[in-house]
Amino acid sequence: MYQACLLHTRTDRALRAVVSSHLKKFGVTRMEWLLLASIKEALTEGAGMTTLAVALDVSLPQITALSVNLQRNGLIRQQADPNDRRAKIILVTQKGSKLITNIEVSMRSALKDWLAGIPMPQLEAYMNTVQQLATR
Repeated sequence: MYQACLLHTRTDRALRAVVSSHLKKFGVTRMEWLLLASIKEALTEGAGMTTLAVALDVSLPQITALSVNLQRNGLIRQQADPNDRRAKIILVTQKGSKLITNIEVSMRSALKDWLAGIPMPQLEAYMNTVQQLATR
C-alpha cells in the first residue's frame, strides 16, 4: 500500500511543479488560479465564500486571504449576496475572465507536453478514478 501512496505523492508533486511553474508567467499562484477558475465556473451568479471554501477544500479564512490579492489586481470583485446581506458573493471581472481564458489555453498546451506518450484511455481511466477518490 505504501507504494500506491508514494506514487500518488510523486505524481502530485510533479503536477504541482508543472502547474506552478507555468502559472508564474501569469503572476498567480496555483491556489489563486483554482479560486479564480472556480468563481468563473459559477458564471454570472458569482460564488459565495463558503461554497468556494468547500469546493477547494480549504478554510473560509484561506478563501478570504486568497481573494485579497485577486481583488487588489482587479481580477475579482465582491458584492453583497441579494439573499443574505451579511454574506458576500465573489464575481470574476472581465480582466479576470480574460486571464483565466489565457491560462487555460496555455495550461492545456503545457499539460499536453507533460502527458505526451500516455495513451488517452489510460488518462481517462486515471481521471475517472481520481474523481471517485476525491468524493470519498
